[in-house]
Amino acid sequence: MTTILIIIGIVAVILFISAMSKGEQNQNKSELQDLLAKMHEEIFPNGKKDIDDGTNELLRILNHSIDEKTAQDIFTKSASICHLSTMKGGFTKERLKQHLSPYALQHFNENTLSKFYDYVLSKNEKASALNNLVEITREFSKASNPDGTDKDEMPEGYGEFGLIINNPIPTSSIPDSYFYLRRLRTLNGSEVTFDRIGSMNAENIKHTIDGYNLSANGKKIATVYICPYNKNQHKKHQKVSN
Repeated sequence: MTTILIIIGIVAVILFISAMSKGEQNQNKSELQDLLAKMHEEIFPNGKKDIDDGTNELLRILNHSIDEKTAQDIFTKSASICHLSTMKGGFTKERLKQHLSPYALQHFNENTLSKFYDYVLSKNEKASALNNLVEITREFSKASNPDGTDKDEMPEGYGEFGLIINNPIPTSSIPDSYFYLRRLRTLNGSEVTFDRIGSMNAENIKHTIDGYNLSANGKKIATVYICPYNKNQHKKHQKVSN
């Protein structure tokens, strides 16, 4: 009789532990579902209407060259990436391009990609606010530096462009410098990381210059110099040696 009671007790403990474990799993699953539902509401506050509007706008941009289901898939995923990227600090056209590259970039050209990016951005208040802040910073920089250049290269610069302190890359603000650096790729297309090494001066450049060490695949590949006190953002897309 004692043995039977012990066995019953052990079984009861096992069942209790199992029930507790399932309860925790169900709670975690419920919390995850709540989190996803909350994020979905933030991305699409008007629910199906927002998704349908975005789908139809993408179909219009692409001149109905894809079917509705594909358009909806591209829009909802891109809107989600916009939301998540904004939480991490910024949503750029290059970030959208990277997202679309594995499954949908072939449907776009530069013009349609720009239109789609602008639309997705306009539907995300946080992303739009961040971009507006960057634009305000640019305008403030222009007003503060009326003698800054509006060219892709600094007229007074000399030597190898961007790679020596006497010929820095012109940008219109420090945030624009970071946007420029994030777009850099090696000659074989690898992403480039950067670390700021400090501010410095050159005898032929009026304003302060920032230096950045560039690395790819864990290896330092170059040092670039940027002057962020100009009227326009440098628009040339630059490749750097591996």
